[in-house]
Amino acid sequence: MENLIIDNILLAILIPLWIFLIIMGGRFFSVYVNKFIVYALTILGSLYGAGISLIGLKYVHYAFEWSIPFLRIKDFSLSAGIYADKLALIFAFLLFSISFCIQLFSVSYMKNEEKKYRFFALLNFFNFSMAALVFSPNLYQMYVFWELIGVVSYLLIGFDYSKIQNSDASKKVFLVNRIGDTALISAIIFTTYIIYNYSGNLSFVTLSIPDFNAISTLLAGYTSTSAFLIICGLFILSSVVKSAQYPFHIWLQDAMEAKTPVSALLHSATMVTAGIYLTVRMMPFYSLHSILLKLILLFGIITVIICPILASIETHPKKILAYSTSANLGLVFTAIGLGNIKIAIMLLAAHAFIKSMLFLCLPKDDKTSKFTFLIFVLGGLSLAGIIFAGFPAKDYFYYSLTHRILKYVFLFSTFFSAFYIARLACLIHKNSEFVKTKKLETFSALILLGMNIALYIVLRNPDYKLCYPFISSIIAIITVLILYKFNLLTKIQTVPKIAEFVGYKLTPKLYELFAILLNRIEHNIFCNYKLVTKTFNILVKIAGFMEVGIMDKSVLRLTNWFKSVSKKDSVLQKGNVQAYNGYAMILITTTLIIVTVGYVFICAKFTGGN
Repeated sequence: MENLIIDNILLAILIPLWIFLIIMGGRFFSVYVNKFIVYALTILGSLYGAGISLIGLKYVHYAFEWSIPFLRIKDFSLSAGIYADKLALIFAFLLFSISFCIQLFSVSYMKNEEKKYRFFALLNFFNFSMAALVFSPNLYQMYVFWELIGVVSYLLIGFDYSKIQNSDASKKVFLVNRIGDTALISAIIFTTYIIYNYSGNLSFVTLSIPDFNAISTLLAGYTSTSAFLIICGLFILSSVVKSAQYPFHIWLQDAMEAKTPVSALLHSATMVTAGIYLTVRMMPFYSLHSILLKLILLFGIITVIICPILASIETHPKKILAYSTSANLGLVFTAIGLGNIKIAIMLLAAHAFIKSMLFLCLPKDDKTSKFTFLIFVLGGLSLAGIIFAGFPAKDYFYYSLTHRILKYVFLFSTFFSAFYIARLACLIHKNSEFVKTKKLETFSALILLGMNIALYIVLRNPDYKLCYPFISSIIAIITVLILYKFNLLTKIQTVPKIAEFVGYKLTPKLYELFAILLNRIEHNIFCNYKLVTKTFNILVKIAGFMEVGIMDKSVLRLTNWFKSVSKKDSVLQKGNVQAYNGYAMILITTTLIIVTVGYVFICAKFTGGN
């Protein structure tokens, strides 16, 4: 069973890529592709990936690595492949199971959209990129797909590029994430340089995930403490930006301009969780110095305190949920900073199922159904930690805290979480028109509700007995009851004064100070060194030459070549059936020759000519 699962993991990664190529190839060559085939392939691809990941969690009991040489430079060899262990399978299951529900929802949501084929193609390519990142055997492959996730997110957020706000939002998301992407590639390059120059084992240079324990020890041994902290700090920065932690949470608010399925996908088990995944993978590095874990803890605590307050002064439903995502991922970062990886994964899994369900239940054009609203309320109660998966996950986290201040911070966050989710439910109920239930969209939310309940059953494992009393749940219930008792739920604009202070005064002031700091660094450091300015000027000129002289000319020549091919092809299309048969025979013969020669070459390459 283990070998069967492992053999099919690669297929689960490649199926979304195959579907993407089918859809885009069909549209590019103007070939008719039946929409029901597109829907079926997309949904079944995600279902297949979820099934393989779930079975793998049950039957695969050891880490498995499969790779092939991809790039060789002298004695440096970089491989590409898959690395599957329990952690990768958990993230893959979250990805594929939630994507299945979102894609099923999108069939109904996008039925009147003219460009739905491109939308489903991008959803598949997103799944491929995220799955390939999760199963990456080394940091180089992880970085490639880290970037691809950012590119596809940019395309999905700006799907309605004719709308200025969507186009601007996608650009802002892409640019803010450049900070984290630059930090990640810088940390990878520095680590590779040090290992290559000082380590006698060149196999470590590729930064393979199974070798992280040895690589982290070597990095700490061959560098000073400050250099080690800087490199690991860059890794942490990349994760913080990607997971929308304060103060880099701003890109997630702009991403709310995207369509509802895209918002659900970004917030649940895909883009924002990539930062969590990298943080957990890098724990062998962070565990070598307590300052690094405290830094992760600090980002988590600040986000847990501020983002729920910011959610309390918002009135846009998507932006409220966006702040909620940052706040809940702040809890995950806090758990990681405390070294409690199991609790972090529990919180992440519970949040993924809950948040995707909440997004799918949001009104469309201020219209919803009573049944959908009921599912939203149940999801809100779960997010507050009162019922279902959110209930045990948050209680495990509370009782894992040993410091009194951290418990107070968590209870503070729990109060505001209950406040903004109850306020959001009231806002939806007040401003929405109740219409007939859309079966497929509601069914998708119901599946996620079922997963939420199933996760609650799993978390109620006897190995994790809940303590009494359930403090977080009691706080959330009391908050909702007080709001209801004093009729505050009907006063949408009524928010705590501290929320107004943090949202309208403190946060803008922090960004202003950050901008002043960057400005001083630029003028007092970079501008005073002619070597630095000349280097930047040279780099700008080189980049301009590459863009204008190489990229633009290459695209122009390629365009002209396609035009010439099209003209020649139009000459051949004279309506003569015999001529068409001749063209088909030539094409088939050429294809068979290429396949035969390729097969012979591969056999000779891997069998030594035997």
